[in-house]
Amino acid sequence: MKKNECNVVRDLMPLVLDRVASDESRELVEDHIATCEECRKQYDEMRSALPEDTRAEYEEDRKQFTDALKSVRKQRLKRRVRMIALAAAICLVVMLAGLFAYDALFWKMSVPVDNSLYTLSMCEMKDGRYIVTADSSRIGFNTMTENETICEDGKDICYIRFQAAPIHPDSGTKIGPEKWVVLEIEYAGEDSDDEIRQGTPGNYVTVWKAGQPIPAASEEMERYYALEKTYQQWFNSLPVTEDGYVDISNDEFFTWQDRLEEARTAVPEWN
Repeated sequence: MKKNECNVVRDLMPLVLDRVASDESRELVEDHIATCEECRKQYDEMRSALPEDTRAEYEEDRKQFTDALKSVRKQRLKRRVRMIALAAAICLVVMLAGLFAYDALFWKMSVPVDNSLYTLSMCEMKDGRYIVTADSSRIGFNTMTENETICEDGKDICYIRFQAAPIHPDSGTKIGPEKWVVLEIEYAGEDSDDEIRQGTPGNYVTVWKAGQPIPAASEEMERYYALEKTYQQWFNSLPVTEDGYVDISNDEFFTWQDRLEEARTAVPEWN
């Protein structure tokens, strides 16, 4: 292919030097001799053999052509960049529209999961946070959690429920026994008027209400969150690549994942 291209370019050289070649042929010759030393040497020899006046006219013509070619290529590059940017923007819009449409359709078509299919439990961390754990092992659909706070008789009632969409249930992602959902809520302690309920205002189970004690989190849960905090500090200290991504290629990252998974599976509230 390289040899054939050289032969074609060498056939075009006289036409280019006589200034009778088409712009496409001239561009082909210019591009080729920029990378092929043998053809460039032959081209320079043929150009040097031109009469002085003819060579001067050729050099001026070549300069104008080269300037025009640079302008054309710049315009081509700009058009290519615009097309790529437009295509990327269209893909992004379509993707976002699809996500919004799916989310809207999910919530429109979804219904609360029956309370008998999952349970909620609540515990208090030493730092004052309240952790609600959902046992979702018996839910067979792709689900989402939803919280709604309603004020009743001067107290805040938080309804926590799973929503399941009856859209292609067989292809949904089953939440198996190894899955768990943790919600961190901001509620006052035993002296508040707050209440935590599982379900909907018309069909609920009370998880906790004012005056009831809140079990302390297990030592395993405290240990997991302490480990997770240390992991986040380590992760935030990792170098960032030129593309803006965190470099997670080192073995220590996977070691951390194993440690976190081992600590998580040891938490009795989540098993």
